[in-house]
Amino acid sequence: MGLKSGKNVHLTVCGQDLSAYVTKLTMSLKGKALVDVTAMGDAGHTWASDELEDGNFSVDFLYDDTATTGPWAALNSATGRTATAAGTFTIGPQGTTGGYPKIHGTCWLEDLPTEAAVGDMIKLSGVPFKIDGACSVSTF
Repeated sequence: MGLKSGKNVHLTVCGQDLSAYVTKLTMSLKGKALVDVTAMGDAGHTWASDELEDGNFSVDFLYDDTATTGPWAALNSATGRTATAAGTFTIGPQGTTGGYPKIHGTCWLEDLPTEAAVGDMIKLSGVPFKIDGACSVSTF
């Protein structure tokens, strides 16, 4: 069995490597949605593909406002929260070693939730990204 630890996740958003700040990544690469095409008199439901992929991912980050490398600056910039065009992303669930899975495409940042609590680190929790169009799944 090929069980793998989640400790080597790689994430770049808009060319910015944010891997060092990721504490959790959740991804949904839904296939094509199904449309009900059942007609009167059918004995059961009949389905057809809408031919559109739908994917998203969310990330928990440790907060760092360093202007050139931190996730706060990267995600709060014109390439993130206030973007007028989708930005690129690359995810390596196991890291970037040759042969490991790579998910790549373009995405929109939907929200920038920030969490600050007494006795804890400031976090960007559950930062949601919506995949724009279809993404590619290949290897590094």
